[in-house]
Amino acid sequence: MDFLDDLHRAELEPIVWLQQWPDSVRPVMELVSVFGTDTFFLLCLPLLYWCVDPRLALRLAFTVMVSAAANAVAKLAAHQPRPYWIDPRVRPLSVEGAFGLPSGHAQNGTAGLGRLAVTAARPGAWWTAGGLVTLVCLSRVYLGVHFVSDVVAGVLLGAAVLLLVLKLERPLTAWWRGLELWAQLAASAALSVALIGAAALANAPYAGWSPPAAWSSAGQIAPESLTTVVTMAGVLFGTLAGASIMHRIGWFDAGGPLGLRVARWLLGTAVAVLIWYVQGELLPRTGVVAYAGYAVLALWVQLGAPVTFIRLGLMSPARQAQPVH
Repeated sequence: MDFLDDLHRAELEPIVWLQQWPDSVRPVMELVSVFGTDTFFLLCLPLLYWCVDPRLALRLAFTVMVSAAANAVAKLAAHQPRPYWIDPRVRPLSVEGAFGLPSGHAQNGTAGLGRLAVTAARPGAWWTAGGLVTLVCLSRVYLGVHFVSDVVAGVLLGAAVLLLVLKLERPLTAWWRGLELWAQLAASAALSVALIGAAALANAPYAGWSPPAAWSSAGQIAPESLTTVVTMAGVLFGTLAGASIMHRIGWFDAGGPLGLRVARWLLGTAVAVLIWYVQGELLPRTGVVAYAGYAVLALWVQLGAPVTFIRLGLMSPARQAQPVH
């Protein structure tokens, strides 16, 4: 890793220079940074799924989940610091506990916004996506949480994930839909466990590792924690299982009057927040609870909420079964 150490030292000066920009820039950078978070996409997906286009929501969800999972494993495999961890001159305008390489914001922004641009299939959409990703990358460097090399690697990996998903989406969807429901559920569980296993394997070469003394600027950190990966695994299982069951029982019509759509979103979001609060604040903070809690949350979004909406008269069943793709 000597090459990366030398590269990081060379990249510190541009970060220090960027952070000398007027303080008025900071709120803008913090706002722009949000567009690259997997949390941003996961918050938007229920609205898209319940009220606009469930098929597009699932495509976007799987693209972002694959990207986020690949990023989490890549961070553990690289074990690289963030700028403010190694140089006190860099102000931590945002605080992050995970490793830095590759940038998750840059990667997820590229994959997620790129997916939306592919769907729109218009030059303006590509220019908008490209502009937003560029601003996200700039914001992460300005905030002191990423080197330029981190965001470049994130963009490249995000583009690779997007291309891979676009290439494999149709054949994998056809294969998945050909499975029995029990096999789909078993595969959902297996894939989620495989994600945790991949993260553990990425960590394995660093057994006994602890943050170097040179990273003292980071404070108390635990970047090898698998908590985020376990959470992702739960969301992956819940999304795959929920979508599989929803396909079997028949899809739903996400249209209707604006008032009904707003009512669906408000009710669905209220229950989702309640699930999130219970598993995060009232139950023991263990890996099993985190996995189960986020699996239940994803199952509510994909399956529980639409079924509830239909029974309450807030949503109509689809006239015929709607394919995911």
